[in-house]
Order: sequence, then structure tokens, then C-alpha cells
Amino acid sequence: MNKNKTFKNTSLIITFAFFLSLVIITAGKDAAFAFQGNTAQDMSINQAFLYALKYNKMLKLEKIRLNAAGYQENEALSGFFPKIDFNEIYMNTDNPLYAFGSVLNQRILTNQNVQSYFSPNFLNNPGMIHNYESEFSVEQPLFMGGKIYFGYKRAKLNRQSVKKGLSEAKQKVLYGVAKAYYSVMLAEHYVKLMKSMVKTAKAYKTLAENLFKAGQVVSSDVLRADVELAAMKEKLASAKKNYKLARYFLNINIGIPINSKYKLINDLKSVPYGKSLSIDSLQKVAFRMRPDYQALLLNKKNMGLGVKEAEGKFLPKLVAGYDYFSNGPAIHPDDSYSYALTVMLHFNIFSGLYDYNNLQKSKSGYNTMIEYQGLMKNKIEMQVRKAYLQYKTDLMNSKVAKLASLNAKQTLKITTNRYKAGMTTLINLDRTLDEYKAAKVDYINTLFRLNTDKYYIKLVTGTLR
Repeated sequence: MNKNKTFKNTSLIITFAFFLSLVIITAGKDAAFAFQGNTAQDMSINQAFLYALKYNKMLKLEKIRLNAAGYQENEALSGFFPKIDFNEIYMNTDNPLYAFGSVLNQRILTNQNVQSYFSPNFLNNPGMIHNYESEFSVEQPLFMGGKIYFGYKRAKLNRQSVKKGLSEAKQKVLYGVAKAYYSVMLAEHYVKLMKSMVKTAKAYKTLAENLFKAGQVVSSDVLRADVELAAMKEKLASAKKNYKLARYFLNINIGIPINSKYKLINDLKSVPYGKSLSIDSLQKVAFRMRPDYQALLLNKKNMGLGVKEAEGKFLPKLVAGYDYFSNGPAIHPDDSYSYALTVMLHFNIFSGLYDYNNLQKSKSGYNTMIEYQGLMKNKIEMQVRKAYLQYKTDLMNSKVAKLASLNAKQTLKITTNRYKAGMTTLINLDRTLDEYKAAKVDYINTLFRLNTDKYYIKLVTGTLR
């Protein structure tokens, strides 16, 4: 075999493995800063959702809570298992009771020394007695009135409830991202609109100057055109500022660096929901899918188990234990061994009404959850109705606003031609321009509400994924 060739192939394999591991290690870091480069990437609303589910800080906190609930469930499960302990004890004492007990535990009594150990002189003044004891103990609860069983079931229900809370938090985060996403698109449309307004205002200024030179208008028209142009430039600057703030807010909602750059590809559109809607069907979906409602049902069941757990405190407890001892006057050279097997049956005769009041408190908590369930049902029904009616209203308003915008645009064109012909004043032309701008803004706002309404319907029905 060619050793040089083998060494060369091995070197290539090691080099490839090194670069592969380097790519895997840095992949996570690159993902977090994928938007910090100079080239703006495209980002759809669904991609924004995926990044939010991965990087949003609120969701990270909820995942930590879920992990903690999992540990609590494991802690409750440990109650079914035996408790095993080992103790190593050294005692040096002249206490008569402990000293004599150590002699008995060491089993060093013989026919020759029994008289001395039982003499009043030793019993009253035993001197310093050394004892080394090793204790191995096992304790196994056999029946605890349902405390361990119901404690585990309640911890399991609590983890499931926290998991539903995480699902609810995800949907709220996604809805916030959707609103922030379309707020950026709304702000971008404002910027485009104001740019066109500035361009129009410049054209009106030029028109007024030309008409003034031709003696068709007075100088106040030129001054008014200057004022209108300055006002439009100011509004454009404000629109650009709001656009930047909207992007920052979206980045914060997603959880990526605040200066991240990308290009949004989902525009404001007047697109129907995509399916036939009815309040009854939406409410049925909400009661089946809403994570907060499902979490309440789990908590209600948890409180019901709490009542059973409180009732179990009136039942006897049964515990078994086993202890194995090793005693000697020195560190285990010649120890004496013994064991103890115990079974304890415990009855709680009277606890100062503590257990009774604890049971009543548990029942009160369960009844409270029943009332909360009724309140949440009413809340969900109201939210669904509001979302449905708001969507239907904004869908109709978007159609009306679109027609109003087209009409205002046509009116502005007619008024502009009339001003050129000297048939109207610049004041009327500016008013028509303001009406066109207002109609355009109203149309953009209705598109924004219409797009966010769809996600609000998904939020209140628990279907936003």
C-alpha cells in the first residue's frame, strides 16, 4: 500500500470534516444576522412568521416556562419511586443513654464484660464512647390518600396548560407580526403617495408661475403654490420617518436586529378571505381551537383533581421503610450489622380544621373556574362577532373607498384643466388636491384594515399558525 497516498486521502477527509463542522457551527449565527448584509432580501409574510417563531424573545420566555412545567411534572412523578439514602455518622459522647445505646448497637457485650457495662459506675459515667455508624435506608409510600397520584396528574395537566399558553403566545406574536408587516406596507404607500403629492405640488407651482407671467393669475397664487409645496415636503419627511419606525417595530416583533434590511413582497390587496364565513361556524372553530380556552378547560380539570386531593387528606396513609445499620467502635474494621423493617399506618384524627378549610378552598377554586369558563365563552363569542362584522364592513368600505379614490382622481384632473383655462381658482384646485389625497389615504387605510382583519379572524378562532 502506498503510505503517502493513504496519508494524503486521510488529510483530505480531516480537512473536509473540519470545514463541514465549521459550517454547521456558524449556520445558526449566520441565520440570526441574515438581514444585516448590504443586499436586501425578499421577505414574505410567511417568512416573517417563521423568523418570529424562531427569534421572538417573548416566545423564548414561554418555552422556558414550558420546560419548567416539564420539570415540575417529573418532580411529581418522583413521588411514586422509593427514597433511598445513605448516612455515615461518627459519634463521640459521654451521654449515658447514647453511650449505652452505642455499646448495644456495636454488640460488644460478652459474658466477661457484661457486669462492667451494666454496673452503675459505667451507666452513670461511661466516659468517651466512640461509634461509627453507616445507615442505608429505603422508604416507599404505599398509600398517601391520593396525594402523590393526584399531584402527578395535576402537574401533567399544568404542563399541558402551559403548552397551550405557549400556543396562545405564538398566535399573539404572529398577529403582532402581521400588523407590523402590513404597517410597513401602509407606511411605504404613504411615502409613495406623498412623493406623488410633492411632484404634483411642484407642477402646480410651475403652472402658477407660468400663468402669472402670462397675466392670467395674481401673485398670491404663486405664493400659495409655494406654501402648498412646502407643506407637502414636510408631510413627505414625516411619512419617511414613520416608514423607518414601522420597519424598526417589525424587526422588534420578529426578534431580529433592529437595523435588519429586507424587501417586503406582500402588498396591500383587496382579496376576500377565501372561504364562506358565518358567525356560528367561526364560534365552533374558536371553542375547538382557541388555546386559551383549552388551557382554561385543563385548569378547570386541574382544580377538580385538587378537590379530590384535598379529600384524600382525610384518608389514612401507609408507608413502608427498611433500614440497614452498621455500627463499630472504629471505622468499620469489625462492624456489627442490624436492620429494621417498618410499616406505618397514619391516621389524621384532627388537624385544627386545616384540612377541612383546605377542602373548602379547593371547591371554591373549582367553582371559580366554572364561572371563568362561562365568562370566557361570552368573551370569545363577542370577539368572533366583532372580527366577522369588522371584516365584512372593511371589505365593503374598501370597494367604496376605491371608487371614491378613482372619482377624486378624475375630479382633480378636471379641476386642473379648468385652472389652466382660467375657469377656477388655485384655492379650489388645492382643495381638490387635498380631497384626492384624503380619498387615497382612506383607500390605503381600508386595505390595511382588510388585510389585518383576516389575521384577526384567525387569532380569535385560534387558527393562526
